[in-house]
This record gives sequence, C-alpha cells and structure tokens, in this order.
Amino acid sequence: MSEPICIGVLGLGNVGAGVLEVLDRNADVLTQRTGKRLVVKTVLVHDLHKKRSVSLGSATLTVNAEDILNDPDIRIVVEVMGGEQPAYDYICAALRAGKYVVTANKEVVSKHKKTFFELARKHHTDIYFEASVGGGIPIIRSLKVGYAANQVKAFYGILNGTTNYILTQISEKNQSFEVALKTAQELGFAEADPTMDVSGLDTAYKLSILAAVALKSEVQVSDISYEGIEKVTLHDIRHAREMGYAIKLLAIGQQTGRGGISLRVHPTMIPLSHPLAHVRNELNALFMVGDMVGEAMLLGRGAGSLPTGSAVVSDIVDIVFDMAYEEPKRTQRNLEPHYEGAVLVDAGTVASQFYIRLWVADAPGTLAKLAAILGEWDISISKMMQQSVKNEVAELIIVTHSVLEKKMRQALSQIETLPEVKDIASLLHVGLDEGGL
Repeated sequence: MSEPICIGVLGLGNVGAGVLEVLDRNADVLTQRTGKRLVVKTVLVHDLHKKRSVSLGSATLTVNAEDILNDPDIRIVVEVMGGEQPAYDYICAALRAGKYVVTANKEVVSKHKKTFFELARKHHTDIYFEASVGGGIPIIRSLKVGYAANQVKAFYGILNGTTNYILTQISEKNQSFEVALKTAQELGFAEADPTMDVSGLDTAYKLSILAAVALKSEVQVSDISYEGIEKVTLHDIRHAREMGYAIKLLAIGQQTGRGGISLRVHPTMIPLSHPLAHVRNELNALFMVGDMVGEAMLLGRGAGSLPTGSAVVSDIVDIVFDMAYEEPKRTQRNLEPHYEGAVLVDAGTVASQFYIRLWVADAPGTLAKLAAILGEWDISISKMMQQSVKNEVAELIIVTHSVLEKKMRQALSQIETLPEVKDIASLLHVGLDEGGL
C-alpha cells in the first residue's frame, strides 16, 4: 500500500476526540474506501498531562502549533478548537503552507470565509467546513453537489440543537424556559454560558455560511437580523399548540423578487402540518426549495462528538479522493468562484403573519382602540382570542394577516402607549409566508 496520509489535529476537546474515535473505529473501512491509511500524526492540546478518554494510537501530543503547521509530512490540518483566535491564524498558516484544511468552526468560517477561499485558491489547496453547519448532517455537500442543478429559492433551518431541545422540553413537558435550559446544561446540550445559542447568534453564524454556499453571497453576521428564544414562554408554546403550530428557532434565507436576498433568524410558529414542526430535541434540519427539485429536507444530529466527527472525517475522505489529481479538482468548484457581496433586503420590508400576546385592561373600548391602531397601519386581524382574566387584566392573543414587519413594529410602538395596554408580552412570526418578497 502507498504511503499513509498524515493528519494534524488542532484541538482535542469534544469534537477533536470524536474525530480521533471515528478514524480509529472505522480505520479499515476508510482504508478500503480511499486506498490510503489515514494516520493522525500530531495533536495540539493545552495540557500534555491531562487524561484522555480517546485512544491516541501513534499520535504525538504537542502544545506548539508549529509542530503541525511546519511539518511537511502533514498534508491535512483539522481545526476543531472553536472561537476566532488563534484558529484564524492557524488556518491561514496551513493554507499558505499548501495544506488542506478541515474545520468545524462556524464562527471563524462565518467571519473569514472570503479570506480562506482566496488563500486556498492562491496556494492551490482547499478548505472544507461540512461540520460547521448541522453537525453530522451533510448540508454543505448537499447544497454544493446534490442540489447543484438547482437555484435555491429559499431555505429554512433548525440549526441549533440547544434551542430546539429547550423548545421541545417546554412544549412536551410543560416546563419553564429556566428548567428546560438547566436540563439541557446537565445533559451537555447547552454550555454553562448559553448566550450564543439562546440569543440566536450561533444560528446567525451558520446562516452566514449557508448564504455563501446556497446563495453565493458574502454576508457577515452583522448584516443579519437575528432574535433568540429568551422571550418565548410556556404560555406562547401552549397557545401556539392550541392553534395548530409549533415554535422553532429558524434560520431563513430567501431569494426575493427584487434582486436581493432576505436573511434572518427568529422564533417562528410553524404549522404542525409542516415537517419542520416535528424536529425534536437536539436534532437539526434544513428544509430547502430548489427551482428544479422543489421541496427537500435534511434531518439528523446537529451536534455531538461522533456526529460532528463523522462530518469532519467525511471531508477528510473527500480530500483524499481529491489527492489523486495533480491539481485539486475542487479548487475551482468548492471555493465559490462567483462568491459576491449580497444585496440584502431589510428585514422590515419582509411580510409575515404575526402572533401578538398582550395584557390589557378588561374594560369596554379596549379592543376598539387596538383594532383602530392596527387599521391605521393596514394590519388586518386573522384571529383574536381572550384568554384568562386576573385583577381586571386580560390576556389577549391576536394573529394578523400578512403584513410588512416594519408596519407591525410601528403599530406596536403606538399600541404600547395606550393606558389600557399593560404589557406586550410576545411578538412572533407565523408561518413560512413568502408574501411581500
């Protein structure tokens, strides 16, 4: 058999351990499929003396990244450290050295993908990032290759297992947000500091990557409107269920009829008839609409040591296949040759139905005042329900017909000044309405 392919791994946390375990447990299968032995030569760690739960085989541990970046025998560098720095510097150094890079790091890919693509092209190599979105689900490869015959018109993704687990637990076990979050942390689905997940930022990073892959557009997280699930309550989930909806945190990308794209992240009430409504717990999914294939959905584990390790190793296998060519065949395909700045549509100009939950005075004339303000902003009511009444204050649910978001928010700004309105508790998007695009 020919010489083995040597791999260097930057980081040996949860994902790094998963990569080593996949390579070890399926070593014979991978050798049969690629015709090469895949050998981890060196692993970068913080602590040389820490006990490891995964077999290191013949790999050497180091605390010096140069032992990997400057080693001519190492042809593939796997970055699974997370965070922007020093991952960014290490990836750039590896690409400049002509090494292939595989990364699971959504933050660094989201922020610096254009730089990485340019460096890879200049140095005749490539960067792979399947594991950065959707863990073990082959979302990136499906969009690049499986749906290559299509123009993607829209996609809707549940891309954060932490938030999906929390929303599922609230819905199915009638738990509060706080209790569901604590359970997620105890099970390892949520970090000790869950801010990036529950705020929607993690999902926004992944949406930025999908915009590059599916819509061929350069977009930074700062360009994306995103909201998290912090304000979603058991009340909202119960009311949604009663009306035939489930609440999920969605990453949404849509081509518009105005030559631009709409990108946003927010909790959405999805009809129970839609397959995304039934994606439970830590599972992730991407529902896409192509101009040729129509509707399609990918579903699987979006996080975890082995699912994410599986995605990393699948990229390694793809690279090994590529090494049979003197000039990497993917250099002109994988690196988005028509990757351009996006014309983004302001989120306020996108139309949607809305769910509003208010606490209002249970008094004559209150509903008339609310309806009058909504009418001033051309907002028509699809459904209105009064829930419990306590101390002469009523819980009121309003579902609107489709309206521009900016009109909805302007109307709410006016409504909250009414003395009869005690609190605007929730505002949620309803459905996957593409109206107004």
